[in-house]
Amino acid sequence: MADLRYGIVTFKDQRVGVLSELSDGGCRFAYDAGVTRSISCSLPVSRPVHDHPHGLHPFFAHLAPEGWLRGRQTAYADVDRNDDFGILLAFGADCIGAVGVIDPAYSHDRVRLKEGTPALDAAAVAGDRTISGVQAKVLCREEEGAVVPAAADGPAPLIAKYHAEPPLHDMVANEATTLELCRLLLGDQEVVQAGLGPVAGIDGVALLVRRFDRRGGEKLACEDVAQIIGKPPGLDFKGKYEASYEVLGKALEHSAARLLDARQVFKRLVAFVLVGNVDCHLKNWSLLETPEGLRLSPAYDVQNGYIYGAAGYTTRFGLMVGTGRMQWERYDRALLLTIAEHLGLPRRAAEGVLREVARLKEPVLRRLDASLRLNEERTWAYRATVRSAWERIFD
Repeated sequence: MADLRYGIVTFKDQRVGVLSELSDGGCRFAYDAGVTRSISCSLPVSRPVHDHPHGLHPFFAHLAPEGWLRGRQTAYADVDRNDDFGILLAFGADCIGAVGVIDPAYSHDRVRLKEGTPALDAAAVAGDRTISGVQAKVLCREEEGAVVPAAADGPAPLIAKYHAEPPLHDMVANEATTLELCRLLLGDQEVVQAGLGPVAGIDGVALLVRRFDRRGGEKLACEDVAQIIGKPPGLDFKGKYEASYEVLGKALEHSAARLLDARQVFKRLVAFVLVGNVDCHLKNWSLLETPEGLRLSPAYDVQNGYIYGAAGYTTRFGLMVGTGRMQWERYDRALLLTIAEHLGLPRRAAEGVLREVARLKEPVLRRLDASLRLNEERTWAYRATVRSAWERIFD
């Protein structure tokens, strides 16, 4: 039997406990004596030892990447693609949020780069860091007015996201446009700061996203709803879709201002329907550390996925209404008001949100008439998406 592995868990770069494998295939996270602050809503410090029966506890499993980055990091570090623990031991010293996992016996020297390794790949495995999510992305920093890949250690306040392979080659431009529309609908403070630009040494234009889980040199606690409720990712990473809006509403019980955040979740959902952001699953809603406690984080990972339906992209919304996920076309005023009840938002408050958004029609349509940075076919489809949704909800 192979030796069981363990890692030192840090919170804001301070040791707080140990994450270890168990002989039956599960794992255990144990807080160190004297720790008084929970590292996760799903791992309260009031219970010093947390056992999970199968694989990693979901809080830790969701720190690991999916998709492109998982493929690069496991290949260059010779880690099994399905080994979440191995990925975190190799790259988890600096994750999204304030938690890290350090392997006392690990050396980054095991990451081998061959001559001719693409610059994007090299940046993805440069340090003991990882980022959750599917899309091609690397951590970056600013240096002398330019954006450069982050060093193996030190600050990494930016995430550079790159487009997917054809036929989804314009996802970066799509996200940039969709974020702009969401700022019109929600306000600047409610949407992640981002813009298109180059990264030195890497080909192509990236969407440069400023991380909201970093403030100066400080790491802020941040966890998505899948982590908050302890939802396992599943081998196919579909767990993030297997939940309803009631679950999202229940997760808001951890907010320091539950009703205000429920109102903002509902307003954000209205905006997502308008812009066709169908992929708003559990991992795309997060609570972020603030001076007053955990609050809803700015919106992130937002794009019009509906227009990629013909390319095989799902056109069903990320969370379930009742027992199933519903097609984007089904989202109208009546359904949204039903979802507001599931979120625990009073109907009067939900109707107030709808009135607020309805007043923004002219600036939204003006932005739609400007360049959307997409080809002619996708531009037409994007504009048709917003106008169709606006009619269903408001007209």
